[in-house]
Amino acid sequence: EPGSLKARLCVEGLELSYKYFEEKGIPYKRCGKLIIATSEEELPRLDKLYQRGIANGVKDLVYLEVEEFKKIEPHCTGVRAIHSPHTGIVDWGLVAT
Repeated sequence: EPGSLKARLCVEGLELSYKYFEEKGIPYKRCGKLIIATSEEELPRLDKLYQRGIANGVKDLVYLEVEEFKKIEPHCTGVRAIHSPHTGIVDWGLVAT
């Protein structure tokens, strides 16, 4: 839910996590994430996700049309996507040690 503790901590924790990884020399990659609607029927759900992300303060969240998301991931198929460019990956087992 927008404004919930979980939502606030998720957005706040993103930058704190990247800062921690830098300080501790933990490898990570800001690779971004695509959330793709694979059919017209999924577009209302995609829109709800987008609106929730905006309400929660997710930075730089954008809609991408097919031609745009195929530049990021050419093998994906769908009708529209949300791109979250600041999403990343890390080895959480390494973080926990």
